[in-house]
Amino acid sequence: MSQTTFELSQDIELAADLLRGREEDGFNPPRPRKTPEAQLRQDLRLLANSGTFTTIIRSSREVLGCVCWRHLAWDSSQLGMAAARLDLLVSAGGFEEAIERKSAMLATVAEECRAYGVRYLTARVDAADLSTIRALERERFELLDGLLTFSIKLREAVSRPVNTDLEIRLYRPQDLEEVLAIARSAYTCDRFHVDRALAPGVADRLYDAWVRSSCSGQAADAVMVATRQGKVLSYVTCKVGRDSDAGAGAPTGTIGLVATAEEARGSGVGSATLEGAFGWFRQQGVEVVEVGTQMQNVGACRLYEQAGFRMARMNLTFRRLL
Repeated sequence: MSQTTFELSQDIELAADLLRGREEDGFNPPRPRKTPEAQLRQDLRLLANSGTFTTIIRSSREVLGCVCWRHLAWDSSQLGMAAARLDLLVSAGGFEEAIERKSAMLATVAEECRAYGVRYLTARVDAADLSTIRALERERFELLDGLLTFSIKLREAVSRPVNTDLEIRLYRPQDLEEVLAIARSAYTCDRFHVDRALAPGVADRLYDAWVRSSCSGQAADAVMVATRQGKVLSYVTCKVGRDSDAGAGAPTGTIGLVATAEEARGSGVGSATLEGAFGWFRQQGVEVVEVGTQMQNVGACRLYEQAGFRMARMNLTFRRLL
């Protein structure tokens, strides 16, 4: 076997064969978000992207494994150290063989990251991908959190009565300080807040920047708020994405941040704000909306289930300091 950088012209078909044939080891994962061919196209674009660092392991006739990672500029600026993310790690072969090969590729990634000054390397993997999980643990990655992703088809969403004293509307610039005040007490169990490698206050500043970026239209396409007597009580950030392939169908919607003021929690305000977000997504032609939360965030899970979301998949987030 030899280890090389990825050459699109030489290895694209061999890599496609590997990606087509991959299976999650361990428990059966939920139905994938994308069709197999759409997922394949996305993975191949990722491998060939000029912004990613890709390595393959191959024999003379086939690609046996591939891995790619990329720098995270925004995360680096917020964390105060160079950060990167592992985007793809795939191996042919049986369970034990896959662990060995994935471990070897992870060791290569660690060397490359160090050479580029990266100190904070993360990976998010399907909870059913046991060989990748074993390889990450072997290469000294630490588990930070479990992420549950919920999905809803808007045509199946059931509208619920909204409190008549609430106004559900799009965010206005004058709402910023009230939105930020809600955010400061809303996020406590995410991977940034539980990571002891980060200095105190880093996670809070990161979310402050994320909310500001969403409200300014950079990290989100819209922010829906619920107000009572002019005071903001809840917000939901919305983003629309479309597969770059022509004819890929309706765009998908993603809810990035959801939060409700402490005094309004449990009163239906969060559900009303989600209803407003659904209406905005429908206006954009979105058919399916997804939202994620930490598995330990029971309140958020209940909110999404009450709104009609159903759990679609579970991922685990790992981090290694280099």
